[in-house]
Amino acid sequence: MGAAISGGALYYSSSSLLWRDAIQNSSNTLQLLKNGQEIVLAEVDKAMETVFLDSSFLHYMDYYEQSDIYMQLQLRQRLENVVLSSDYIHSVSIYYTNSQLILSSVQGAVPLSGFQDKDFIRSMAEQTPSKSLVRTRYLPGISAAKEETVISMVKTLPIIHAGTPSAYVVINIKGNYLAQIMQSLNTNPDVQLIVTDKEGHVLSQKTEEGISDVGELVSDLDISQLNGSSGSLLTKVRGIDTLVCYVTSVTSGWVYTYMIPKSVVTHSLHLWSRMTVVISVIAVLLSLIGSLLLSKRIVNPMNRLLIMMRGTDQKSYDRKSEHAKEIVQIERNVSRLMDQNRDLTSLLKDYEVQSRNKFLQRLVCGDEKISLQTMDRLAYYGLSLPERGAFVVVLVSMDEYTKFVQKMHESERNSRLLQLSEGLHEEAFVKQAYQGYLVETEPNEMVLVLHLDKEESASEMLPDSLRTWLRQLLVLLCKDSTMTFTIGVSALHTTIEELSDCYQEAGSALRQKLVYGGNTVIYYEAVRPETGIVMYPLGLEKQLLTHFKTGNREGVVSGLQEFDSHMIEHHARQIEVVRHYFLQLFSSSLRCVYEIDAKLGFQPVIQQLRHTDLLEMETMQSMVGYMQALYELVLDQLEQKRSLKNQELADGITAYIDAHLADDLTIERLSEIFAISTSHMRKIYKDKTGMTIKDRVSERRLAAARTRPTTENPGDCGSGRLLDGSIVYESI
Repeated sequence: MGAAISGGALYYSSSSLLWRDAIQNSSNTLQLLKNGQEIVLAEVDKAMETVFLDSSFLHYMDYYEQSDIYMQLQLRQRLENVVLSSDYIHSVSIYYTNSQLILSSVQGAVPLSGFQDKDFIRSMAEQTPSKSLVRTRYLPGISAAKEETVISMVKTLPIIHAGTPSAYVVINIKGNYLAQIMQSLNTNPDVQLIVTDKEGHVLSQKTEEGISDVGELVSDLDISQLNGSSGSLLTKVRGIDTLVCYVTSVTSGWVYTYMIPKSVVTHSLHLWSRMTVVISVIAVLLSLIGSLLLSKRIVNPMNRLLIMMRGTDQKSYDRKSEHAKEIVQIERNVSRLMDQNRDLTSLLKDYEVQSRNKFLQRLVCGDEKISLQTMDRLAYYGLSLPERGAFVVVLVSMDEYTKFVQKMHESERNSRLLQLSEGLHEEAFVKQAYQGYLVETEPNEMVLVLHLDKEESASEMLPDSLRTWLRQLLVLLCKDSTMTFTIGVSALHTTIEELSDCYQEAGSALRQKLVYGGNTVIYYEAVRPETGIVMYPLGLEKQLLTHFKTGNREGVVSGLQEFDSHMIEHHARQIEVVRHYFLQLFSSSLRCVYEIDAKLGFQPVIQQLRHTDLLEMETMQSMVGYMQALYELVLDQLEQKRSLKNQELADGITAYIDAHLADDLTIERLSEIFAISTSHMRKIYKDKTGMTIKDRVSERRLAAARTRPTTENPGDCGSGRLLDGSIVYESI
């Protein structure tokens, strides 16, 4: 018995050790594969910044309709340069949705019907992906080899958009790089390495020779089981127990899967266990043979005697112990039932609260159909809202929510948000006695659904009493907290079915915070979105960058203010365009920095500036401040460098004067020697030394003349014995 227990423990510990080693090896392999893939995708994203940060590609159709051949050729050349600049990009195509036109690095500008890859473009447009779409496929008529595959990634222009984007960008990445990385990994022949996207589409694979249909292999594996950034599980794949390890890429969302049969992992252990079983069976057979050789007359009577002695002594003790065990078991069952009852009550309360919040969220977002059951459910939750009346949705959002999240612990943050919710509920439905409800749709978004009475809803405009209360509410929120808030208010609607329209309008008004700044109340009536496209202000950009190159700080500030005013005047109601145009200005400014001084662009103080900082900013005022800080930083660096050069010039002029006192030291001569204008040279020398060049020359010549020995022959000067001073001035 002891040998069996020891063997089982040894078998369990050995199998656990082998299992951990297999998981560790597979995780290391997947991490190497993921790192190689992310390096390639990072280089592709770096090359594609030229397309996404240049607004000219967004307005290509304007050039096409205006027959601007020069700009069309320029944009096509830029697109081809993007492909040539990267070893991993096969081709790039931009599909403009409104005009059904393709701008391709291979075919140029062609209509969709004449594009060689039109089937993929149409299928992609029908899906209207909200995020990047990734597929591995073969490009017919383009690839020279039939076995060549590409990984197609689909993104949008502009980067930030509402509704259907203006254009889709299809990036075809050479698929052989991922296959080469996988083939370079030294793995067991029975291992299957598969790369898929979140939906389970196979992007690349390395499988054993016996498996031909990788799609069937992936279909046997439930991708939804692969939760988290990494992990492992034991499941059946094609009817075989298989160890599945996976790693998920945060940047691309791809899933890297490592599959190896369980039998391969435990093969050596199975051989050892079989050998142990054989040895144990032989030992048991030998022991049985030995027992048969013993006399049954001795063994059997001893066994009966031992059984009788043990039974008589333990009967009374066993009855008492069994009775005590039954009592303890009953007490445990009763306490377990009481605990389950308490847990069930709390679970029911939590479920009731969650169900109410989800229903109210669906109602305000438009996901709930209005019916008699809807009104009955509102009444069940204690909300008496009529089907018709005057409805307004108010969105309360905290400014700079990311800073609020970073500087507070989760428990403290949750308590603050709970206090905020309770305060809003008391102000709206207790003190003001509005009808409606409060619900949280986003972590940084409190939604107030208000039903106004008949007196307040007599006009189609928002009543003055509501506007006054909202201003007071904003003051109260900012007074009780260190944070600031922005309130978006929808227009007045007359039915409960239009709550989703109210919610969309309030959200649209709240997004105007990018232009008008935070800590304010924004009404949808005043900021209705407009249609039409206004071109990027190239003239203002050119004027601003000219001041920037010449070091004119006042001109830079005024130019940036003009750019800001232009955005407010022309793009105040097109939020996605505002951020895109500021990204364009940021890109042009960085190019200007490299044109001014290439070495300056590689300094750490400049390298820390990223376009992602602009994407995280909530208001246009903060983006203007960020751009102004960029200009001030560069101008300070240039001024410091210019000051050092001016000091070197002043020292050089002084050294030349000291070495050539007997030569021609006029301003014009020094200007020719140092290749600088006379006026500029005078100003620099005066600023750095505190005296003019003429005074410096006179001073040094006077000092040199005083150190000469005086002459003893009066006839040399023509008028008797002269003083040292007379001799000095005559020599000059």
